[in-house]
Amino acid sequence: MIKFLFFLFFHFVINFFFKKVNFLIDKKEISDHKRKILTNAKTPLSGGFIFLIFFPFVQTEQNLFLLSTVLALYLVGFMSDINFLTSPVKRIILQAFFILFFIIIYDLSIKTISLEKFDELLNFRAFNLFFLLVCLLVLINGFNFLDGINTLVIGYFLICLISIYYVSSKYQLSLDLNFVENILTLLLVIFIFNFFGKSFLGDSGTYTIAFIIGIIFVKFAYENFFRVSPYFIASILWYPAIENLFSILRRFFLKKKLSQPDNNHLHHLIYLFIKKNNLIKNNLFLNTLTGIMINIYLFISSLATIFYYNHTKTLLVIILFNILVYLSLYNYFFRLIKNK
Repeated sequence: MIKFLFFLFFHFVINFFFKKVNFLIDKKEISDHKRKILTNAKTPLSGGFIFLIFFPFVQTEQNLFLLSTVLALYLVGFMSDINFLTSPVKRIILQAFFILFFIIIYDLSIKTISLEKFDELLNFRAFNLFFLLVCLLVLINGFNFLDGINTLVIGYFLICLISIYYVSSKYQLSLDLNFVENILTLLLVIFIFNFFGKSFLGDSGTYTIAFIIGIIFVKFAYENFFRVSPYFIASILWYPAIENLFSILRRFFLKKKLSQPDNNHLHHLIYLFIKKNNLIKNNLFLNTLTGIMINIYLFISSLATIFYYNHTKTLLVIILFNILVYLSLYNYFFRLIKNK
């Protein structure tokens, strides 16, 4: 509780300072970091900064190389937030460089995905490195696609960590529970500020925290691969992956630049549907409510996943069902918005 209150107080101080000196503010007239749903309020992109400042203190085992990688990814996102690094391709190249270096030094790998032929390919170190790198890049940039609605991304981070924490505790699986508890405490503080629209993650925060989430899940899958289906990971993290893939395919078939941002993501469509139907007048409340609604579904999906953490076939059904729900909702809201 003391740690939570300290994080809360420090976040308040940082927010006040950023607004006072007009630093790292998400203002429509100067910021193109998301072209997301915006208000006229000058909101600090302080969520990632708070995480970066306190991350060294929440590690149970100090790892300087992990810290340096987190800092490097934060700086890539920071340069995007201030519109210094506007090219998505350059950002991905930098992400890939830092993440690949970390994978090699930290000797991370994927043991299995329960497909015999593919598992044989994973025995080749070069292929394993490439596949893991792609997975982490998809995850990080998929989460970044989701950013733009209050509580959506930070709430999803909480759902992911709560799910893995519960499974590990209940079934006595290998996981650094103290580390996850500390991360959860820090994310909860950021969630509170984001809930009221007082703090955004920005690219810097999303890249940084998504990377940590990815590393936690990769280590968890590696250390428990005899007892946990690899599709448990996929069924928890499916949303940013499908959002990333679907956005790329959508832009490709519509002959739009793959690097060109848009507001045609599912969460944007849901927000616009509620707004255009005048169901809620307050933009801030509508923004937050949209994120909460989506996270309620993600939480229910995660509950189903938790109970079948080692049932590969059931988990595949859950993943397929979630994808069908996503596509159905996207088609439904897209048609409603375009017909208005």
